[in-house]
This record gives sequence, C-alpha cells and structure tokens, in this order.
Amino acid sequence: MKTNFFEQIAGLQINGNLLLNIHHDDKGLFTVSAVIKKPSLSAVNTIPPMLWNGTGAELDEIFFTQFAPPAKATIGLINNLETYQKELDKAKKNGKNDKDKAGKTAVATEPEDDKDDEPDLFSAPADDTEAKAEKKRLFDEAMDKSKELAKQMKYTEALAQLPDPADYPDKAELIESRRKEIEAGKEIYDKLANQFKD
Repeated sequence: MKTNFFEQIAGLQINGNLLLNIHHDDKGLFTVSAVIKKPSLSAVNTIPPMLWNGTGAELDEIFFTQFAPPAKATIGLINNLETYQKELDKAKKNGKNDKDKAGKTAVATEPEDDKDDEPDLFSAPADDTEAKAEKKRLFDEAMDKSKELAKQMKYTEALAQLPDPADYPDKAELIESRRKEIEAGKEIYDKLANQFKD
C-alpha cells in the first residue's frame, strides 16, 4: 500500500519539529494532535496543538486540508521570528562596533564574535518569573481542562489535553497519575457501555 503522507509533510517545508500524537480507542475513533515546535524559539513552543477526532476514513479525507493552512501560518511565524532575531543580533553587533569606533567604550574584555550577556528576544530567560508563571498557568489550564473533560466522560479528549511530561519534568508524576485516573475511568465507562449494548 502506497501513501503520500510524508510527501505532503515535506511539501509543507516545516522548519522545526512536527509532533504528532495519535490515539486510537476501542470504538475505532482516532484523536490526533499536531503541533510544530522550534527548540531555539521558546515563543513558538507555547502554541497549542491542533486536534482532530474521527474515524480513519474521515481523517484520511480532512487531515491535510485542515492541517496545511495553520501549519503554513505557523511556519511563516517561525521564519519571521528567526529573521527578526537575526536582524536584532546584527543591529546589536553594529551598535557595539559604532560605540567602539567612537571611543565611547572601554577596552573590550570579550572578542567581538562572543555573544552579548543579554539573552536573545525569543529564548526563555534563565530566571524569568513571568515565564515561569505563564508556564504554570498553561499547565494548570491543561490539567483543569483535562479534569473537566473527564468529568463529562470525554475521556479521549481529556487524555489529549494532558500536558506533555517532557515539557514539565517536575510534574511528570502528577501528569502520569492523572493519565492513569482518566484511563481507568475510560475503561470502566467502556465496560458499562458495552454491557448496555448487549
């Protein structure tokens, strides 16, 4: 069987990591989440994943038509951020050179090729309380959303909303515990649903 899945992915010219998460439940339905990440640009890594639900046949027909437009927009954003960061670095370097030429700076202690002590605009600062607060807020929102969906017995969607333990290594145990709770609830619900079918 020949598919053109990877040819279509290649056609998007993704400059980063495409993360696909595919969950198949016992009813034959798929939940697919897709997100484009760029490790060097932390601003891009906060973009939430795109989600699709449906049967294999349904997803075969709609996935690329619904995925391509937002993926291209995200790729454009990544390219713009990278270009902006390069121009910003170039401007800093030119500004430093202008100061050196005017004699306004003391003897340089670092070679010109070394990066400034300032972090670049799109990387996460080492000790930024706002970034930590935003990350915590996103984590809490995802956990609350997952909990709410599980209460509504939308277990597949609840599992898809759980944060990635790789993004929150300090909360990995909590995420895994919640995943097990949701999976246990889903298993009980599925058993009860099957009993009523009989």
